[in-house]
Amino acid sequence: MPKKIIAALTVVLAALLLTTTPVVAEAGKLITGKQIKDNTVTGKDVKESSLGTVPKAGSLANLPSGKTESGAFSAAAGNSSAGGWLGFSINFIRPLSTPIDESHIIDTTESPDAANCPGPGQAAPGYLCLYSNARSNVGEIYGYSTSGPYAEIPGSVGIGLYVPVTGGQPYVDGIWTVTAP
Repeated sequence: MPKKIIAALTVVLAALLLTTTPVVAEAGKLITGKQIKDNTVTGKDVKESSLGTVPKAGSLANLPSGKTESGAFSAAAGNSSAGGWLGFSINFIRPLSTPIDESHIIDTTESPDAANCPGPGQAAPGYLCLYSNARSNVGEIYGYSTSGPYAEIPGSVGIGLYVPVTGGQPYVDGIWTVTAP
């Protein structure tokens, strides 16, 4: 089909779409995006006010105090040797209004704390509990929540974690749970 005819059809279609008659509903059923040649409808062919307003994504609301969220973590290295470390991060699903105190980041395998980290999916308010499913050739996981990139954003969007490597082919994975302070 010649470009002039397609352009004319596009203008007619746009005019129909801007009206409020039953023809609009019927045209929507008859003409689809598959029937319009690529790059034939331009911005000038679409009336801006007809598009409506896209809501702002805005900032995600903080996790309310005392509420809990969980997720997965994982880190591994190939033929590493003892003396290094694995670094990884946890990004919270919903940010916290107050960062977790670094002494409240608990590796439950290396430092069990039944009072504050009683089991997967559970953490006392103000605690982040790391529940490992599998681990090999790694030491105790430790973390940072108020320094580095985490200090740049008010509240807390996540935590940077590190674990010392104690032998070749280190790995660790599991579930984290945090309860907002």
